[in-house]
Amino acid sequence: MKISIIGPPLPIPPKGWGAVESLIWDMKLSLNKLGHDVQILNDPDPHQMINMINQFRPDFVHINFDDWVGLYPYIQYPCACTTHFAYLERPEMMGDYGPRVFAQFFGIKPNIFGLSNAINETYNTYAGIPKERTFLNPNGVMIENFEVSENPAHPDRSIYLAKVDHRKRQFLFQDIDSLYYAGNIAEEKFDQSKNYLGEWEKEVLYKNLTEYGNLVLLSDGEAHPLVCMEALAAGLGVVVCQWGTANLDLEKEFITVIPEDKILDTKYVEEKIIENREYSINNRQEILDYAKQFEWCRILSDYYLPNIEKVINGKNI
Repeated sequence: MKISIIGPPLPIPPKGWGAVESLIWDMKLSLNKLGHDVQILNDPDPHQMINMINQFRPDFVHINFDDWVGLYPYIQYPCACTTHFAYLERPEMMGDYGPRVFAQFFGIKPNIFGLSNAINETYNTYAGIPKERTFLNPNGVMIENFEVSENPAHPDRSIYLAKVDHRKRQFLFQDIDSLYYAGNIAEEKFDQSKNYLGEWEKEVLYKNLTEYGNLVLLSDGEAHPLVCMEALAAGLGVVVCQWGTANLDLEKEFITVIPEDKILDTKYVEEKIIENREYSINNRQEILDYAKQFEWCRILSDYYLPNIEKVINGKNI
């Protein structure tokens, strides 16, 4: 199959941080592994992208950048859109994204490859897209990239791995002594003198993530955060906000959810982080076994490729 994937007008693969760009690249590599031909489009000129699609003559086009949803009516091939916008489960937090981007979904009503059932429900409810045009399509992770240590160097530490910005809210938790941070800085409230490890390049992430007890991610909005699956692939449990639970089995003891009404209770948050960390360190193999379901080739085979076939064949549409 020939598949065109439209991403943001940024380097793919990314040179540093860039979850969406990383996801697109990893998806391409995994689709190639499964025998499919993939075209990545990240040109800033929409007319040029349409020309490149027509020259490639794909079986399917996948838009992975919300600002390009307006291209949908001009694409002459079966097509679907995936949004990675962090506030889709919180419409009240959309800000100018609502009138600028989300309103286009209401008018165009494209096929949606939603990262979670909750995201698909947002499109059903607020954009009027019929359920038969929304398909569950989770993100995956390149499990083979991650080193795994049976005896981590820092079993008494947790890692908050994310861009340091207002949405990720790292600055709220800097009184927790065992919590360490890695990511590029975009938040002036964050104190870089305390437990800050700098910005990790991908190779450092693949090697070092496993050396910590668990991952913490307590943002005020998420879609399907790649970092959670990366943590699982490295053998770490996860402590997440209620917006970061997409496709996770919340019955697992190594997955802890902090309710939004408890976010400012630092003592409670710290207790939950330590509780999760202690379990996770002692049950690393259980975590690694669970992570296998998010391996990219499995995600593509179980969700992505069957969804494409449904769109191409007009089933459920």
